[in-house]
Amino acid sequence: MSDNTPLVEVEDLTFRYRRATEPAIRNVSLTVTRGEVILVAGPSGCGKSTLIRAINGLIPHAYPGELGGSVRLEGRPTTELKLRDIALTVGTVLQDPGKQIVGATVEAELAFGPENLGVPRDEIRELVRLVSEQAGIEPLLGRETAALSGGERQLLAMAGILMMRPRLYVVDEPLANLDPLSAARLLAILRALADRGNAVIIVEHRVEEALELRPDRVLYLDAGAPRYVGPVDGFLRIADPRAVKLSFDVVLERARAGGLAAAAGDGTEPRHAPAPSDADHESAEGPARLEFRAVDASIGDHQILHGVDASLGRREVVAVLGPNGSGKTTAFRTAMQLLPVSAGRILVDGVDAKGRGTASLATIFGYVFQSPSQMLFARTVREELAFGPTNLRRDPATFDALIADCLRRTALDGLEGILERPPLTLSFGQQKRLALAIALALQPATLILDEPSAGQDHQTAEAFMREVLAIPGLESVYFITHDVDLALTHADRILLFRDGRIVADGPPKEIIVDEARWRACNLTPTSLMQANARWGGRDDGFLDAESLALRIVASEQAAPVGAEGGSASTLPD
Repeated sequence: MSDNTPLVEVEDLTFRYRRATEPAIRNVSLTVTRGEVILVAGPSGCGKSTLIRAINGLIPHAYPGELGGSVRLEGRPTTELKLRDIALTVGTVLQDPGKQIVGATVEAELAFGPENLGVPRDEIRELVRLVSEQAGIEPLLGRETAALSGGERQLLAMAGILMMRPRLYVVDEPLANLDPLSAARLLAILRALADRGNAVIIVEHRVEEALELRPDRVLYLDAGAPRYVGPVDGFLRIADPRAVKLSFDVVLERARAGGLAAAAGDGTEPRHAPAPSDADHESAEGPARLEFRAVDASIGDHQILHGVDASLGRREVVAVLGPNGSGKTTAFRTAMQLLPVSAGRILVDGVDAKGRGTASLATIFGYVFQSPSQMLFARTVREELAFGPTNLRRDPATFDALIADCLRRTALDGLEGILERPPLTLSFGQQKRLALAIALALQPATLILDEPSAGQDHQTAEAFMREVLAIPGLESVYFITHDVDLALTHADRILLFRDGRIVADGPPKEIIVDEARWRACNLTPTSLMQANARWGGRDDGFLDAESLALRIVASEQAAPVGAEGGSASTLPD
């Protein structure tokens, strides 16, 4: 095969899933050569995952439907290749890493692919050593895969693909489950692979971070069709900052050009008005909603939580940040009695949670898992949403209105035939929103959300949080996230985890003052953090990018004549 032959040639690709009335993707053409990095961006549901499935052969071999156009790998149509053969050329890291991890231990998972190719055992051992070092997962060796965090599984899934040494790496939203430092490491790995002559296709909503990969070209999809294919500069000029997360300077430039006026109101207030703190309400409204007292917890022989102490209020919006594997998800799993504590106590509304079943706690806490497929089992979406209220013996006459409201709040109501759709046929982002709708159907007082923005474009994630915070009767929201800007703009309190301990607890502006501690928790200052520090008023909460940009523009336009356009650094407090 000539080195000049493209690795991938997508020509006029159109695909309509069976039972769908409209194509998921239409008239897409793309050529990928050795050494190239291609970023695929666009709003949720625009066809990004469908394109990946066409490139790795799952379309048409595993997903039936009507296929038009062609996809060729090194000159050969995928329709004429077996999935096993395609896998030798294309390595895919899925949005939900849990779906592709099959080994019981980290070593078994890494060895799985080469073993199936008949690679000698000594060579596999050496490859495990090299790949573990390359992917930065040496601390995970010897661990059971079931005990890994979502981010650790994401890194393991990437390492598993590295073991196969394909020529094309296709990664679907790899940053959603990773702390910023791990995300930067993964991007560096992908860049190095491309520099050695491999090709990379990365699908990502968090464009600001993905641009660190220095992509050669961007494919921007909208409503299933290509809106732009070309260099990064051209993409930044036309990309919708509400749909993809761009750096603040790009958003500000767009605002100055008048491109944000219809998107975010007048930009004078934070989108989230913080809920009253627990300290203001505890005496009047009773004890904390959730309290950890010196809690230890382990999975197998691996201790994850070390003496965790925290009191989460009945009327608070709390974001939980920290490195992958630092205990964020484990803490809330113990609260829901999904994992036993080995020491300490957990109290719910002042009462020891020990002995309370998960079903009982679900009437107080609506828990949305990091991997939505863990919550989905019914035949249709309607049955999923009715299951909880039915088991709580709620009035069936209220179900239709309740289900409709839950679908509306999670932006699923516009999907064709949504009530009769099998849940597992939805995209990852749609499954994530369905998982939230399932939790909302229980009408809990508190929501616990694990990575709520995963699988969502920037606009959907922001709308998602606004809708959640506006739900009547919802008292508090606790959410785990690696999206720092989402946490800072929507939470009134931050818990910072590291090594199974809480190392900081307080309002966002206080937490980020200690930059050394921030970086020690694998977090990096974002462009929005820096912009809020420069331009935000002293008494404001954090402003989202669109609101802050519009506020700066308004200040510049109001500046006195002769002030050279005004000074954005002298905004009113």
